[in-house]
Amino acid sequence: MKKFIIGLFALVGFSAQAAVINISTDQTSYNVGDTVTANVWIDIVELQGSNLAQPIISGFVMSLMADATSLEYNVGSIMFGDKLGAGALSGLFPVGSGTYSIQSAGFTSTLFSLQAGLTSFELFSLEFTALSSVSDALFGLTASVTEFGSFVGAPVSTASTAFSVEATSVPAPSTGVLALLACFGMAVSRVKARR
Repeated sequence: MKKFIIGLFALVGFSAQAAVINISTDQTSYNVGDTVTANVWIDIVELQGSNLAQPIISGFVMSLMADATSLEYNVGSIMFGDKLGAGALSGLFPVGSGTYSIQSAGFTSTLFSLQAGLTSFELFSLEFTALSSVSDALFGLTASVTEFGSFVGAPVSTASTAFSVEATSVPAPSTGVLALLACFGMAVSRVKARR
């Protein structure tokens, strides 16, 4: 059921054009216990489209969904990008099992100098711990962004990212090494018995 809901998030965010909000992980495969880092960024070129003026982003509201049975959010690990200004009001709020609301708003005129000429920039990154093995883990997103001078966020197209979590395997010692240890143990016990 959770995979269906995550898939639904991905479909809602699907568009014939490229995504405005993108998410990626630092690796494509993890072991159980590893830290999964998700990076979320905005593509200004896709948002701009055929408009002549570069849009200046003053905030965003986003829902992120992760499989709660295989991933656990590392509390306090979210790091917001600096392109909404140092005084941006930002936060992460757990909504339900594996669902998080992430919001940020900047209200300063420095947004123009922070974002001038950029084609994309990072909105935030956050970390999860891989709890169990899964071959098709997925982060799903829905998002809206607010452009400078507007108080209403417009929905934008989003992308999802898939990765796998493998069970951590401990290599078994080879049979030859075990046999040598057994022979060494017998030789030591014979030497002790002769004394």
